[in-house]
Amino acid sequence: MSTLLKGLFGFFVAILWVTSPVFAREELLVYTAVEPEFLAVYKDAFEKLHPAIEVTYVRDSAGPITARLLAEKNNPKADVILGLSAISLEKLRAAGILSTYKPINGEKINPKMRAADFSWFGINAWGGSICVNTELLKKENLPIPTSWLDLTDPRYRGKIVMPSPVASSTGYMFLAGWIQGMGDKGWDYVQRLHENILFYTASGARPAAMIAQGEVPIALTSEAFIRPFMRFSIPVQTIEPTEGIAWDAEGSALPKGSKHPEAAKKFLDFCASEAVAQIAASFSGIAAIDQFSTEKGRSIANRFLPLDFNRADSEKSNLLTRWQRIAHK
Repeated sequence: MSTLLKGLFGFFVAILWVTSPVFAREELLVYTAVEPEFLAVYKDAFEKLHPAIEVTYVRDSAGPITARLLAEKNNPKADVILGLSAISLEKLRAAGILSTYKPINGEKINPKMRAADFSWFGINAWGGSICVNTELLKKENLPIPTSWLDLTDPRYRGKIVMPSPVASSTGYMFLAGWIQGMGDKGWDYVQRLHENILFYTASGARPAAMIAQGEVPIALTSEAFIRPFMRFSIPVQTIEPTEGIAWDAEGSALPKGSKHPEAAKKFLDFCASEAVAQIAASFSGIAAIDQFSTEKGRSIANRFLPLDFNRADSEKSNLLTRWQRIAHK
């Protein structure tokens, strides 16, 4: 057979492979709350390992994704869950929506970042920080706060923004961290802090954008959200409060009724792999597999406030009701 004929034969075989239903890629429907800029990163890395599987996303913030999974309990649509708040995953576990699956490398995942039965496991964690625009603080002759308590100083009245605990999982992370970490003094702190809040945002990332753009001098957000802005020359600094750091984890899970369970398990194995740990380190610096965390990430993680995810979920309705009474006076 001539070289030309061989080339044509190979070309037509390739066309048949792509167009034939026999070789169609398996579609994997992933429900996720991952930040939009990371969607392609996860998809490309997974599909490179498993070219016969095509990832399709349903993406929203943690609250709507959790609500959707709860609403679809009796008619599940999602094949697998990626990057959902651990507090939300605890809610889904308690509602009987999650299957148990221990991924390859499961034993390497930090026990603080997974369910004991592997109904969910973390891919990363992030801490809530005080972020300041040093230029604005200097202009207003205000000191840089170094603690949660500092933020209750009347000098900062109307100078602080933070995510709403009702609308944002990051906002609820702060609230749950203060209530669990400060004990009986937690609600007194929330009340005093509220008096200095300019307003609450609907997104956990929005305060980071506001502080980077010089709209406010102080924002409560995650160091992970502020990191993309740090490549620009901006007068922004993140503070790790002396009392400890509020935190949450992003995790993955296998929902019951997944229509493609074997492909979903491959995806979960991927979520527990070095590849995802490296992605996690680039996002927040704190990977669920500790050895891949950055030096800064380890420093933040070592100062996490105590947080019981199960308690944070079970108390959520009551905590939010009480918070709304304070916020809407």
